[in-house]
Amino acid sequence: MYKSTIILLAAALGLSSCAWDASYNSVAANKIGVPQQVLPATVVSAYEVQGETSSTAKAVGTGIGAALGAGAGQLLGGGKGRLASTLGFGAAGALAGRYLTDSMGNTRCQRVTVKIDGKNGASYSFVQPVYKEYGLLSAGMQGYYHHGSDAHFVPLGY
Repeated sequence: MYKSTIILLAAALGLSSCAWDASYNSVAANKIGVPQQVLPATVVSAYEVQGETSSTAKAVGTGIGAALGAGAGQLLGGGKGRLASTLGFGAAGALAGRYLTDSMGNTRCQRVTVKIDGKNGASYSFVQPVYKEYGLLSAGMQGYYHHGSDAHFVPLGY
């Protein structure tokens, strides 16, 4: 019982703490069918920023780490020392889970400013992940600005 619980919790911790590998070719379920206005644009500036791990992911990592640690403490402790072992390993697991989730869950992002080509020449600034398909954006790149709840820029050719 304890061994299967520990294996399942370890797998869940591994899945919840992986860094998001941003792909332009995938879309979150809550973004399907959401309309966006697509405008021809040119990148005015783009610089890299670090996307932080969400507080939910941190809490999940901490909880899973605590459960794994407590499970290990149950297996390793014996007699009157079992409670101390469970509590000690649980606390160590919580710290380890928080650290792993926080250090592995960050996403590379860019703060991008684009100028809309044509009519009004409006400018927009937004943060988007560094997509693996085309990497870092740079000033002067031309492409399309997707204006909406998931604002992002896609260079020509993608």
